[in-house]
Parts: sequence; C-alpha cells; structure tokens
Amino acid sequence: MIVAQKDYNYQYPPYTSYDKKPDKKAKPNAKLKNLILVVIVASLSILVLYRYALIYEKSLALDRLEKQIEYTESINQQLRAEIASLSNPARIEEIAKERLKMQLPEKDQIVYVKVGEVPKVAESDNPKEPHKKDSFFMRLLGVFNR
Repeated sequence: MIVAQKDYNYQYPPYTSYDKKPDKKAKPNAKLKNLILVVIVASLSILVLYRYALIYEKSLALDRLEKQIEYTESINQQLRAEIASLSNPARIEEIAKERLKMQLPEKDQIVYVKVGEVPKVAESDNPKEPHKKDSFFMRLLGVFNR
C-alpha cells in the first residue's frame, strides 16, 4: 500500500501590525487626576483613623468614670453602714447618759400635750358660707397668705 503524501501549503502573512499607534506620553491631566485620587484616599483614611482615636479616647474616659462610680458607691455603702451603727438608739442612750450626764425623766417631770385637735374659732351660723362677712380684699389676702 502506497501512501501518498499530501502537500500542505499553509501560507501565513508575515506578522506585522498595521494599526500600531505610536506610544502616547501620560497626559498632565491624568497625573493630576491620580494626585487628586491619592489625596482623597489619604484624607479619608486619616479621617477614619481620627474617628477611631476619638472613640478610643471616649471609651477610656467612660472606663475611668465607671471605676469612679464603683469607688463612690463602695464609700457610700460604707458610710450607710456607719450611719446605721451610729444611729442605734441604744448607743445614743448610752452616750446621753455617760457623756452628757442625762437621765430618764421621772413621773412628775412628764407633761402630756394633746396634738391633733385644733381649737375652734367662733363659728358662723351658716357653715356653707364661713367667710360671708369678710370682704373681697380680705379673702384675696387670705389666698396669698396660704
């Protein structure tokens, strides 16, 4: 069997670029745009860092205030306990007897006073109109005296 060789004839055009444009130099406007973009990004990053610094500073101040509140509350609790111990009636009686030389009153030294009953002033005939005899001016002064 005879195999015939085929003749492949591939013709490729030479590699040349016809629409090749000359290299353009970077325009000054592009450099300016890049510079403005860098300045904007830098200023935004500085702004974000500044805000985080403020937040950190405020959190430190908050921590200090919380510690101060805890300290003040502990002192307040200690003072309440001291007040409770100092206002004990038995302790007050002991101080009155020993230091101030006081003594309990005897029966003939006690005077009872009635509290709660108000002495009544002359009543009018008609209880619905107690101030009928007073003038308008006197009633007005009575309002301001209260």
